[in-house]
Amino acid sequence: MRRLRVSAAAAALTLVLGSPARPQGRGPATILAGPPGQEVEIEADHATYGWEKRILKLEGHVIARRDSGVLRAASGTLDREAGLLTLTGGVLGVQGRNVFLADSALVNLDSRSADLQGAVLYLKEKPANPADPRSGKNSLILHGKSVQQLPGEEILAHDVALTPCDCAGAPDYELLADTARVDQDRAHLSGTRLRVGAVTTPLFPLSLPLTQRQSGLLAPQLGFASVFGFAYAQPVFLTLGPSNDVTLTPGFFTGTRDTGVPTLGSRTIRGPRLGTEWRYAPVEGTSGSASVDLFYDLARNDSRYRDPNDPSAAVVPPSYPGERGTDPGRGLVGVRGVAHLSHRSEGASGTFALQGSAATDSMVLADSQPASLESALDFLRTDAGAWHASGPLTAGAEATLMQDMRDRFRSDYPDRRLFGPEGRATFQRLPSLFAQLAPVPVGRLLFSGEASAAQFVSFVSPGPQERDTGFGPTDRNAAAAAAPAMGNLARAPALRLDLSPRLVLLGPADLPLDLRLEAGARGDAWFMEGFSDRNHARLYGLFGGRAALPLERRFGDALHRLEPAIEVRALTQPLQSGGAPIGDPADAGGAVYLANSNAAEQGLSPGLQRRDSTLTAGVPALRRPYDEIDGAAPSTGAIEATMALSQSLFVKPGIRLLRLDLLQDALLWSAGTKARLGEATAALSAQLGPIGLGGLLRFDWSQRAVSFATASASLRDARGDEVHAGGSILNGASSERLRAGVDELFAAVRLASKGGDLSGSAGAGASAPLPVGQRGLRLAYDASHIISPTELPKDIPDWTHSLRAIYETSCHCAGVQLSADFPLHGGKLLRTPTLRFVLDLKSLGSFATF
Repeated sequence: MRRLRVSAAAAALTLVLGSPARPQGRGPATILAGPPGQEVEIEADHATYGWEKRILKLEGHVIARRDSGVLRAASGTLDREAGLLTLTGGVLGVQGRNVFLADSALVNLDSRSADLQGAVLYLKEKPANPADPRSGKNSLILHGKSVQQLPGEEILAHDVALTPCDCAGAPDYELLADTARVDQDRAHLSGTRLRVGAVTTPLFPLSLPLTQRQSGLLAPQLGFASVFGFAYAQPVFLTLGPSNDVTLTPGFFTGTRDTGVPTLGSRTIRGPRLGTEWRYAPVEGTSGSASVDLFYDLARNDSRYRDPNDPSAAVVPPSYPGERGTDPGRGLVGVRGVAHLSHRSEGASGTFALQGSAATDSMVLADSQPASLESALDFLRTDAGAWHASGPLTAGAEATLMQDMRDRFRSDYPDRRLFGPEGRATFQRLPSLFAQLAPVPVGRLLFSGEASAAQFVSFVSPGPQERDTGFGPTDRNAAAAAAPAMGNLARAPALRLDLSPRLVLLGPADLPLDLRLEAGARGDAWFMEGFSDRNHARLYGLFGGRAALPLERRFGDALHRLEPAIEVRALTQPLQSGGAPIGDPADAGGAVYLANSNAAEQGLSPGLQRRDSTLTAGVPALRRPYDEIDGAAPSTGAIEATMALSQSLFVKPGIRLLRLDLLQDALLWSAGTKARLGEATAALSAQLGPIGLGGLLRFDWSQRAVSFATASASLRDARGDEVHAGGSILNGASSERLRAGVDELFAAVRLASKGGDLSGSAGAGASAPLPVGQRGLRLAYDASHIISPTELPKDIPDWTHSLRAIYETSCHCAGVQLSADFPLHGGKLLRTPTLRFVLDLKSLGSFATF
């Protein structure tokens, strides 16, 4: 049958719903879009034209085109007099990323409006293919009983079901609405409900962005803990431009019962909260974020610590006379919070990066974010640096700021503020200049090196306790340190210069032996502000070599790899002048410096029991490391060796069935001590089908005892059912110095303290689908136990039981998790269980109140 083609002059033939987002305010791309006045081309298998009524009847494969927009239908009618195009028999439309199906469509060519019946919109992630419109991933699917294209490119839909889930079957969840008004790139919903599976929940009116990031509400955050009680927060996402946005998160901590006690485990906080996170990426190569989480603690007056022996005293005095205490209350008149910073800029001139955190007081993280990793850190750290690389040479500057969080468990310093007069004398690295040379060939050798100059300052002067004893209030067991009447034992502001060149010789490539020889030196100099008698300089040499023989043999489809290796490192005794060394791993402690590689106390707290049954004195602050470079090498020198044997069994390329590593340290020479074995280590891992095994054992030959051990086992099937168990134990005071700074020494000194008892933790758990009920519902259980040689404090749980119910839909675009943690001490519930609820509507993005 001959195809017929006619044209109709129209301003635009538009059908909306789900057009590409244009945050700058441009309207949606429309079906049959094009310049005003452009003709609409219509094709059909058969056309009948009524001259009197100017009506064109179209039958069979009707196609209407304008620019890149295409409409297809089984039949239609074009009323030239009224400017109406009616399409019936299943209507298919394609324009840009929009694909829609409808039972029928009535298009007004003059007013640029349309009515659709039984419409379904598919918003594609990429422009749709007119020849295959169903192909490609959908970012949004909208069903509407009736849809009206209103003048002005606005859509009004009734009885709407909308989902971002691109599932083969029924969607995991849908947003149901009585009406939906689509304006530009947003769908404003009223009479809204959320349907997840068979459960339908009423919602407030929403304004849903169809694509890209848009301003609006994010999923609410719910939680419960023994400190803050029930927590609610409602994030609000605001776009400030194409590469700039902010999230405001108001909320509230309800608190638990008001005990009036500020101690950890019994305290509570309550009050309004506000989180602010700003993200930006203004130009290519630059991005970053800054967040501040604040709350107003209505329970701030709990931190008064009245002395039971003196009811008239407002606060318990500090444990050391003259030491600065903590004022009553919390934060800045009750305002508390934590800030996080992150920034990175990369360009031809170089790179600048910043990363860090800062808090108002020592308890704010334990109170408001008890589950975060930062709440367990001793220091909050902020690093900033700028550098430029030119070939193998990199030069730059950096700075490090630190906040001491260690006294959050001290009852005599409740809620200590980290700024102002209550701040501790924590030394900052401000600034540090550095240069690094990557290995460059010099004949058959590779030459590398690094140099730095770092200034260390403190914003607060050391208190009387550190000046008198050498140990600050937050040092472990500081109360056991004696005041030896030796003058000022506190650290002083200092300038450190550091230089380290290296030469490396690699063995020939055709040699079956993997050979590497190294020689170098390290020198540093310290200049102490106000204490010229403490200035110190040292220079020592570094020599080393490694030889390994990799061997392989096949057994059918399996590959066995065996690699014995030996590594020797030598450090000379330093040439040094001036005062006592800074960060000497062999420092024997006490007010007067003495190097003793058989009784080192560097890093030990005062008051521990020594091997000779006396008590350790510890190393005073003025001789302790300022950072990781200071403990580079012992002043006694050392020659050390590591013997290793590694073997693996591969069943397929990249799939390891079994691995066993054996390692033995040995001290061959050090001034003032005899040669000895250090620690022996054995590590095993295996994956036998669904069974996974792992373990590590470290044995201290000096103590004839295990210094560290860990083991784990798991059983997991293809369905995801899992049973697992594991644990680790650690000797409280291993005799060997396992690591001493950047030169990675392993057994140069023997610690003075007597070997401690083993302590650690163990746990087990399982997860599996619920045998009845909703498919995709899983239950998980975990139990953990603290292994301690002594009785734990009454506010520390020795057992914790955790239960989790997890429901994930079949299409994996929605999930719900409910968890509860039960802390126990002595078989009794320690405090209120911690409850958490998470509703994750994946792919939904943000949604906002109407």
